[in-house]
Amino acid sequence: MRRFIFILIVSQLMSLACVAANKTIKGHVADEFGKNVEFASIYVDSIYTVSDKEGNFSIVVPDDIKQQLVISHISYQTCIIPYNVYSKKTSLQLILTEKTRNLSDITIVSGKKLEHIVGKGVRAPGDVAFHNIKNTKYETGPLFAVNKDYYVKNAKLRVEKSTFASCTIRLIIYELKGSKFVPVQHKPTYVNLSEISYKKDLYFCIDEPLKLQRNHKYYIGVAVMSSSGNGEIHFPAYFKKGCVRNLCTDRKKNLPVTLGVTLDGISAKHLIGK
Repeated sequence: MRRFIFILIVSQLMSLACVAANKTIKGHVADEFGKNVEFASIYVDSIYTVSDKEGNFSIVVPDDIKQQLVISHISYQTCIIPYNVYSKKTSLQLILTEKTRNLSDITIVSGKKLEHIVGKGVRAPGDVAFHNIKNTKYETGPLFAVNKDYYVKNAKLRVEKSTFASCTIRLIIYELKGSKFVPVQHKPTYVNLSEISYKKDLYFCIDEPLKLQRNHKYYIGVAVMSSSGNGEIHFPAYFKKGCVRNLCTDRKKNLPVTLGVTLDGISAKHLIGK
């Protein structure tokens, strides 16, 4: 009988404590120009949520938790609100400052064929799945290194099935620097599923110059950022080194099985203007 073996491994990392609610904090997240910030991560200790398309959020903080409230997004500087500030308010208006980023002065030579950077691995007898969640504070995906410099153009991820009425998947590529996960993207990449789907390929187009350097270590993090809350999404599992990462604590657990992501790009030798 086929079992979703990877789900059992991940579920050990995703246990939640049941606690009495004490205070509901609502807020709105925007940038310096007044633009709503979608899918910002908001958390207090292990309590986690994300902002919606209008930048709004609501989070229930148990009475025995007095840690700071953290608002993070890879495109913006992290905002930290002390407990003695947010505990006195029921509504927060938060302004995030965009991270400065020097874009590479790169011109891609037209007509160059995309190369395969990262493959899926060997198919495993199971799936990677997320069940009945509105959003998850965990992301999972493969760990890898490259044997030469590349600029990434797109990523592909296979969905075995999705029974959510709607679902948004986020993909971020990180460089591993010691124990730190440092995004190499300035903006996350999202794909929306608006209907129940079976055996569907998701394509993530990377629009910014995203360079992977030879012999550096990287991680592709895939997370469910929003869903209808009722349903499940399954990704085929592959025998390939990967990990599950907690977005609040940065803690990770390495695993020999993960979901299959492929990356395609252009070798740096085909670029000018470097």
